Amino acid sequence: MTAPQRAACILLGTVVLAMVTGCAVREQRPAGAWLEEREQLFDGIDHWSVSGRVALSDGQRGGSLGFEWLARGDQHEVRLRTLAGGRQWRLEFGPGHAFLEGSEVGQMRGRDPDPLVEAAVGWPIPVAELAWWIRGLIPPDQRHDVHYADDGTLAAAVTEPWAIEFQRFSQVGSVLMPARVQADSEPYRVRVVLRDWNLTGG
Repeated sequence: MTAPQRAACILLGTVVLAMVTGCAVREQRPAGAWLEEREQLFDGIDHWSVSGRVALSDGQRGGSLGFEWLARGDQHEVRLRTLAGGRQWRLEFGPGHAFLEGSEVGQMRGRDPDPLVEAAVGWPIPVAELAWWIRGLIPPDQRHDVHYADDGTLAAAVTEPWAIEFQRFSQVGSVLMPARVQADSEPYRVRVVLRDWNLTGG
């Protein structure tokens, strides 16, 4: 075998090894096992946090927000900020209550966070549902139209009026966490990019 042939074989072997190693991360799951595994995971996690960006569109206009999300059990605190203009808000919500304060709105209270966020930022953002989606979960009462990828990971779901796509996952320790999620409800589109996951056991 010539030197170029040996080099080609070594390169091919390296590529194959990388592919095998990469595939090992995405452990195959039976269809439908993902949600049960994900529920068990978060049963053991009391605190978690993530940051990222939300891109918003109504088919004609677009905008984007940065966010930091902290959860303690079923209580959530979300800090939102415009990427231009310096407007920012702080949202707290949990079962049956929501509170928002920030730029141009003072303080607002309600039972559902979504109307408060829409009144503040001017866009319909399904914040209550995002608390599930960004963890790779679907609310238990909305699991009648859920789809999985070939390896068993969550791929898409319909939770009226939103259709959700789980477009990318990232490895966080030994866990796959959503890295990009898109939700569509004509004419609105909400695309969430997630980074800096921190999962703390309870």
